[in-house]
Amino acid sequence: MKHSVESLLTRGISIGSKFLLLGYTAKVLSLADYGSFQLVSYFILISTTIFGLEYYNISNREIAENPSKKDVYQEHLAFYFRAFPIVLLIQIGVFLAIFPKELITITNVVCITIIGLCDYLSQEVYRYLMINKEYRKGNIQLVYKSLVFLVLIILYVLIFKGLNFDQLLLIMVGSYLLLLLFAYHSFSNNLYSISLNKIRILNWRDFKVKWSLIWPFVVLVLFLKGIEFSDKFLIGRYEGLENTGIYSFIFAIASVINVFVVSGFYIIYLPQLIGSYSSDKVIFLKELRKFSLLTIVSSILLAIGIYMIAPFIIKLIDKEVFLDHLDMLGILLIGFVLNNISLIPHLFLYVSHKEKSITVIMGIALAINLSFNLILIPKFGIYGAAYSFLITYVAVLILKSISALRVWKRIAV
Repeated sequence: MKHSVESLLTRGISIGSKFLLLGYTAKVLSLADYGSFQLVSYFILISTTIFGLEYYNISNREIAENPSKKDVYQEHLAFYFRAFPIVLLIQIGVFLAIFPKELITITNVVCITIIGLCDYLSQEVYRYLMINKEYRKGNIQLVYKSLVFLVLIILYVLIFKGLNFDQLLLIMVGSYLLLLLFAYHSFSNNLYSISLNKIRILNWRDFKVKWSLIWPFVVLVLFLKGIEFSDKFLIGRYEGLENTGIYSFIFAIASVINVFVVSGFYIIYLPQLIGSYSSDKVIFLKELRKFSLLTIVSSILLAIGIYMIAPFIIKLIDKEVFLDHLDMLGILLIGFVLNNISLIPHLFLYVSHKEKSITVIMGIALAINLSFNLILIPKFGIYGAAYSFLITYVAVLILKSISALRVWKRIAV
């Protein structure tokens, strides 16, 4: 509980920084530049998946179950070096495929690729710190990531009296390079000292074996990211960058409750539940109930709190157009509460190695989401995307709950 409280306090700092970043950038940027920045931010999240091929879903379990942790780190690095040329090409291809034409330049491709790579590597360090119960060190890295970018932006605006998208992107590159250096220092000092003589590249035979294990996670996350980000890029293509900016701002505020639960509870309870699932089902069920209660209560309270304070935040940034979409914030907050609650059956399915069931469910959810987006966005604009998000996570919660209940009945017998 002590670690959860500390993680929550850290997450509070991170959320506060995120709110300030959202509000400050929305205030100093034009709506079109803000929309461009948000698309880049969402693509960075996609990049962490592309670069890592969701290998961490396997390595998390290996770290929790395997006393020889250094072997896991070496295997992960060897896998990463083998996969890197392939995933780099995929990363660039996805960028060219989904970004609006006005954002496709050589400079943007290079900058966003560098940012995505730095973010992925720093995220891997954060996950390894947390899975090894180095909570304080992981939390320090989280705070560092949240604050440095914001501080650099504020300093730039104070010195140069203005900010546009191109300048913001260069600041972002500098911030994430600093984050990567900090993450490398944390990893080398606390978990595993990397040296050139330890670096190897996984041979193709072993790479194929690893790929056979991780492909369900890769497909799963393609489905998850499709649900999470397709609406923004569809709005960018069909409704314009200004509407993208409006929707992304409201969506980012609502998404805080998901980030809070994942970083504050999910990442803390995950190693405990992996261990107790195989050794003691009574303890496992007790811990799962704690996670469930914390997730449900905190999600509801945060949703209410965000909805109440959002008007004051919007007034501070002096963009009245956002006030006209507070009802959309309510729709998205309900969607994220359902998303958070769906993590409860999701976590149970994950620790019981039922990732294929999760993949099928999220494939169905992506089909639902894309279908409704393509139908509702042309009819209702950005509100159509919010309706699609809500409908999708109603379906996700129902399907995951049914699947988890079936698995639990087989185990309990």
